[in-house]
Amino acid sequence: MKLKNSVHAALLTTALAAGTVAPAVAADGGRAAGAVAQAAATVQKATGTKDVVADSATGAVTATERGLVTVTTPASAGGRVTVAASDGSAVTMTLPAAVDAAGATSAAGTTVYPNAAAHTDLATQATVDGGARALVTLKNAAAPTIQRFDLGLPAGATLIADGAGGYDIVTSANGAGAATRGHVDAPWAKDANGNSVPTIYSLDGNTLVQTIETGPDTAYPVVADPHYTWGIITGTVYFNKKETKLLALGGTVVSWIPNPAAVVGGRSLAAIAGAAVAADKCVKIKVNPGLAPLSPGAAVSGSGYYSGKSGDGYCM
Repeated sequence: MKLKNSVHAALLTTALAAGTVAPAVAADGGRAAGAVAQAAATVQKATGTKDVVADSATGAVTATERGLVTVTTPASAGGRVTVAASDGSAVTMTLPAAVDAAGATSAAGTTVYPNAAAHTDLATQATVDGGARALVTLKNAAAPTIQRFDLGLPAGATLIADGAGGYDIVTSANGAGAATRGHVDAPWAKDANGNSVPTIYSLDGNTLVQTIETGPDTAYPVVADPHYTWGIITGTVYFNKKETKLLALGGTVVSWIPNPAAVVGGRSLAAIAGAAVAADKCVKIKVNPGLAPLSPGAAVSGSGYYSGKSGDGYCM
């Protein structure tokens, strides 16, 4: 949503380009423009703007290897950030807003929602990789350090922890296994001095819960970021215990998996799956983004194990 007042919009654009806060020209309007400029400048200091799609308030369309991805940021903090693939499927995310604050978009493409929650500004950015950021700015030590982002997933999609602090968004792959079609990056947070602030995710159903571990040495404001993409198959396929056992017996599960009996470097997919079964774990393997067969060597080198805990229930 663009600023309605052209004078304020011009001041805001100038202030953001210079990295400063717009001066007040009228009592209420000037303060509002200044708050917007400050909120955007704080976020852009933490994220930079090189990977942000400029002028994205009405929807950013990005070309990726899997087709066009459209990112739509909400006009107000009560709306949803939407990332839609070219097949029409989409993943949405709500912002942790207590107030349905109106958004204003900077020239660099950051949409901010000042004072959308207690001691907290919110913001969104469309990124050039076909993803979206939802940014939380904790303005002082009184701001809540637990933030909740409700995810809207397509039918049949689920979240699997990637083992690195983030989550893969997966859907059924040709009737067996779960192929990654999107990703939630590991979280980060920075204080006003650019120092990293410890932060982690957990899941409550399809709600992404971010905990930010501020302390007495934290310099405010603190900016924290969930970033997610959708519609891009990244090449990891997860198998549950039943499917892993079938792989261990030499079964192909689905036609695009290379022959599991092929031995490469002294190991086969069947052997890897057998070790996973013995350890009461499941197998994940790498495939080409288009789900075309990889060579057995490439598939083995990209294979690994995961457990029910790290897989958030898929390894059952």
